[in-house]
Amino acid sequence: MKNRWIILGAVVTLSAPFAWASLGQVSPTPPSQAARPSMPTASAKIVARSMPDNLQIRAAKGPDGMPVQEYIGADGSLFAITWAGPQRVQAQEMVQHFFPHASADNGHAAHELQAVVRSARQSWGNEGVAYLPALMPMDFDPNTLAP
Repeated sequence: MKNRWIILGAVVTLSAPFAWASLGQVSPTPPSQAARPSMPTASAKIVARSMPDNLQIRAAKGPDGMPVQEYIGADGSLFAITWAGPQRVQAQEMVQHFFPHASADNGHAAHELQAVVRSARQSWGNEGVAYLPALMPMDFDPNTLAP
């Protein structure tokens, strides 16, 4: 009896990826279309359109040599950064390094731009995103920023 439960558990475990893979499919793919490359889905097209064509992304180094991606608009202004690496860097330090006239605080100073910052300390290091909504291109979706 114990062996039957082990076998049943193994069958369920091994078939789970196939069950998850088929979720959301309307009908199985006919064998004649299986070899053809598939077109991107509608959700993939939306994500692809969320990045403007005239956007530049450059690699840079932040404090303590942290790898950073800079997002630069068509007008040449830096409007967002993402970072991820093993160094322990404070998010406020990253914002001040790349956006000296911006603030990540909740205070509203008249001469400072407000930065939106999302950061996390991981067991392996640090990661985060910072952007200035006031400088962001109109057709840019900040949800596409990922460290």
